[in-house]
Amino acid sequence: MKRPVTITISHSLGREAACQRLEGGVGKVRDKLGSFGMQLVEENWQDDTLHFGVAALGQTVHGKIEVEEALVRVEVTLPLMLAIFAEKLKLGVEKQAQILLEHKPASS
Repeated sequence: MKRPVTITISHSLGREAACQRLEGGVGKVRDKLGSFGMQLVEENWQDDTLHFGVAALGQTVHGKIEVEEALVRVEVTLPLMLAIFAEKLKLGVEKQAQILLEHKPASS
């Protein structure tokens, strides 16, 4: 049995700026995943949606990140073996997304 996990993160950047931040942050996420023994195996942007795959513990998890004007929605379906990590995954994704999407005022 698979367990769907949906995470929503609000932002005030607008759709275009949020997409740019996420696209620019994929390298950081890739590095962070590597430190946990995971690997980003798919990364495919279609308009404002990133389709991705992450390999861990012999399993590949696929999901998508949809960027809206004031919200980012992450949807992942975890196989049963990885479903026990759902809450940790949720907290980690929320934290990293907030870091990438935090509003940074322009320097004076």
